[in-house]
Amino acid sequence: MPTVRGNFAKLLEPGLRKIFFEGYKEKPEQYSKVFNVNNSKKAIETDLRMGGFTMWNPKGTTDSTEYEEIPNPDIVQYIHKTFSKGFTVEKEMVDDEQYNQIQKKARALGRAARSTIEHHAGSVFRNAFKSLPTNFRGEPLVSDKHTRLDGGTTSNFIGRLTLNEQNLEIALKLAAEQVDERGLKIQMTPKLLVVPPALQFTAEKIVKSSLLPGTDYNDINPMKGRFQVVVLDYIGAVDGGSDNYWFLIDPDIHELNWFWRERLNFKRATDFDTDQAKYKGRMRFSYGWSDHRGVLGANPDLP
Repeated sequence: MPTVRGNFAKLLEPGLRKIFFEGYKEKPEQYSKVFNVNNSKKAIETDLRMGGFTMWNPKGTTDSTEYEEIPNPDIVQYIHKTFSKGFTVEKEMVDDEQYNQIQKKARALGRAARSTIEHHAGSVFRNAFKSLPTNFRGEPLVSDKHTRLDGGTTSNFIGRLTLNEQNLEIALKLAAEQVDERGLKIQMTPKLLVVPPALQFTAEKIVKSSLLPGTDYNDINPMKGRFQVVVLDYIGAVDGGSDNYWFLIDPDIHELNWFWRERLNFKRATDFDTDQAKYKGRMRFSYGWSDHRGVLGANPDLP
């Protein structure tokens, strides 16, 4: 059998791979609770924002059918980026029984991969009220004046409102007023209440209390069980977002998309000259949104 010196990277790989993915899974996955997660086989994914038709007009018995062209679509592209990071292991470290330290490296690398994914997914919400060049016409995800393809406008901005039961009622009223690119009502039924960690307990009190939170009356709580609370760790103030943002999402119609071009994987190699073993993780993905519909947002921080 060949000496361990030239093959110890391969011999260590199964255990380190297991520990790497254990570190990755230490915390429950968050982004997939909100995004549509897709696999990609192309360098760039392209999505179309398309309009529909206006309401039908009455037609006389001898009149011709009215034909109508839909508005020109907008295009949004998802361009994948590659992420990779690794660590090296000296042969002497293995010989001197420092294997526990190597295990810690593998676990930490997996944990960092999970944080990287959640951080990038969270940026969609951290920047939800900012105009970014990658979005339609420079519009943010949440705005009180989205331009429709037919030239009209629509809003998915709940307001400068803090999270409480009364303001959730205002948000549900806005959900019922959502329209498509031609101004026709759409069916939006929010089921997800997305909040930063600072609002987790506030959100859970609202949706889990049988009676109205914060009152001495016996009024029932109409919000009980209406929403699933989703806490995103990387949308709060410590990560450049806000501890006050909150969002309502309809998972059946939203267009928040995540594309995996190459899912997270673990690889190894041995350097011929130094005998160092190299281990790395690699992944390739893109993310963003193709339409603001299905998402409502509130920003109490605005002046």
